[in-house]
Amino acid sequence: MKKRFSWLLIGLAVAALGGCKPAPANDKLAWQFEVGEDRVETEAPDAGQYSPTYTVNLKIVGGEETVLFNGTVKLKSNTMWGSEFLKAAVTEKALAQEGIDLGFVTTIGDYVNNAEENIYWMYTINGQTPDWGVNGYQMRDNDYMLWTYGVVDFSKPPVVAERETGDWAFEVGADAVTGEAEGATQYSPTYTVNLKIVGGDNTVLYNGKVTWKSSTMWGSEFLKAAVTDKALAQEGIDMGFVTTIGDYVNNAEENIYWLYKINGRTPDWGINGYQMRDGDYMLWTYEAVVF
Repeated sequence: MKKRFSWLLIGLAVAALGGCKPAPANDKLAWQFEVGEDRVETEAPDAGQYSPTYTVNLKIVGGEETVLFNGTVKLKSNTMWGSEFLKAAVTEKALAQEGIDLGFVTTIGDYVNNAEENIYWMYTINGQTPDWGVNGYQMRDNDYMLWTYGVVDFSKPPVVAERETGDWAFEVGADAVTGEAEGATQYSPTYTVNLKIVGGDNTVLYNGKVTWKSSTMWGSEFLKAAVTDKALAQEGIDMGFVTTIGDYVNNAEENIYWLYKINGRTPDWGINGYQMRDGDYMLWTYEAVVF
C-alpha cells in the first residue's frame, strides 16, 4: 500500500497546529496490559525531518507464558506499520525472527508456528485482531500491541474489545452511506465510521455513518463516499490535502482551511494516507487557523 506524502507543506503545518491533547484516560480497560520496563527507541531508514514519532506499548508472550518483551517501542517513521515496531523489539532482544516483514509471523525466539497442532503467533491491537498482517496495519500513538503464541481456535467469533471514548464522540446524525472500494474482494473487511462534515457558519454538510468494504480503509475512501453521496463539490480528497468541500474552499489569504480529526486527534498524514478503524469518529471542520 503506497503512501502519498506529496501533499503541500502547508498541509503539514495546518495538521500540526490542529492537534489537540488526548482526552483524560478512563479506567484501565481489559486490553491495557501492565507495561514492563523494556525500552527501544529507533527510527525507520527513510524517516525525515517531518516524520512523526510514536510510542507503542508492546508485549510478546511465547509458550508457557514466557515473556520475551514487555515495554515500549518509540519509533520515528513515515508509515508506522506494526511490523516496524515488532521488528525493533525483536531485534533489540536478539531473538530469532521470521515473517515479520511479510506480515505473517512464523517465528519469534524459540517459538515456531506449528500447523499440525494449530499453534500460531497471533496479535491484537487494543484488544482486537486486525484484518491485515502486521506489515499492513498502521499503528497509532500509545496503541497496545500484544503478541501471543498458542493454540488457535478458528471457529471462535472475533472478540469485539471495548473502545476508549472521549468528548470527541460527537452525536451521530441520520445520514448513511454504504459502499465498497474498487478492488475489494470477498476477504476485504467492512468498517463503519462515524463522519461529520461542518462547513462555514457551522453548516453541517454531512452527519452520520459510512459503511465501507475495502482492502485498505484509507480515510479518503470514507470521506469521498459521503461527499459524493451528498453531491458536493470536492477537490483534493484523493491527493490527501482537501481544498474544497461543497461551497467551502481553502483561503490562504485569510488562513481558512479544511481540517480533520480522528477520535479528537489530528493525524500526521493526509487523509489518503491514514488508515481508519471500525467505529472511528472522523470530524471535518472549515475554520480559521492561527499560525
